[in-house]
Amino acid sequence: LSTANKLEQLLLPTKASVHKPNLKVQWCFYHVPKTAGSSLRQSFTLALGEKAVFGVYRNTGASDLAKGSPIWIPRRATVLFGHFPTHTEHTKMFPHAKCVTWIREPLERVWSLLGHYLAMKEQSPQYLFIKEHYINKGVTKKEAIFERMIKENTFKNSVNVYSHYFKHIPLTQFDFVGSVTRNSEDVRKLQTYIGSPLKETQENVRNSINSFPTSLRFLENELASEYEIVGDFL
Repeated sequence: LSTANKLEQLLLPTKASVHKPNLKVQWCFYHVPKTAGSSLRQSFTLALGEKAVFGVYRNTGASDLAKGSPIWIPRRATVLFGHFPTHTEHTKMFPHAKCVTWIREPLERVWSLLGHYLAMKEQSPQYLFIKEHYINKGVTKKEAIFERMIKENTFKNSVNVYSHYFKHIPLTQFDFVGSVTRNSEDVRKLQTYIGSPLKETQENVRNSINSFPTSLRFLENELASEYEIVGDFL
C-alpha cells in the first residue's frame, strides 16, 4: 500500500464484505498472469486516474479476495485489478462491478511464464525450484524445462491457471473477455464499455506468438482442460 492508502486505511478501516458491499467498484479485472494484464492496468490508470485503480496483489489482499473474505479498498477506487481467482462471493461484495479478464493461448502463456521465471532468477521462488530440480540435473534448455513443467504438473495452479481462476465464475458469465492475440482490437472495444478512451500500452508484454516453438505444439493435449475453457474466446 502507498503511504496515502495506509493513512486512509488507518482512518477508514472498514472492509468490503458480503454484509458490507462496496457499491463504488464498477470493474473487477481478474488479472491472469502473463496475459498482458500489466498493460491493461496501465491503460485503466491513464484513462481513469491512479486513485481509481486499486491493485489487489500479494500484499494488498489477493489471498483474502480469493477466498471471498473481506478486503480493504480505498474509497476512491472504482476498479479492482489483480491476481486473484473468481469467487461466488465477489458478486455480493461488489454488486455493481462488471467482470473483465484477458486470456492468452494456453501453451504460449505458460511459455511466457517460464521466460519470466528464468529472467527473474534467484528473485523468483519458482526459479529456485527449477534450478534445483532441472538445471542442476542437466536439464538446461528452455524447451526441455517447459516440457517437464507441463507434463509433471510442477506448478499446478500456474500451469492450469484458467481452471483455477474461472472455477467459480465461468468466462461465459463475464461482461468482457479480451485476448492477447487481438489486443489492439479488444482494447478499443473495451473503451466503449468504460466510457473513457483506453490507450494501448506495452507494459511487460512478451511476443510469445512469434517466439513459441512449433515443435512443442504436441503438448496441447496435456492442457486439454485449459483449451476447453478459453477455446471459444481465443
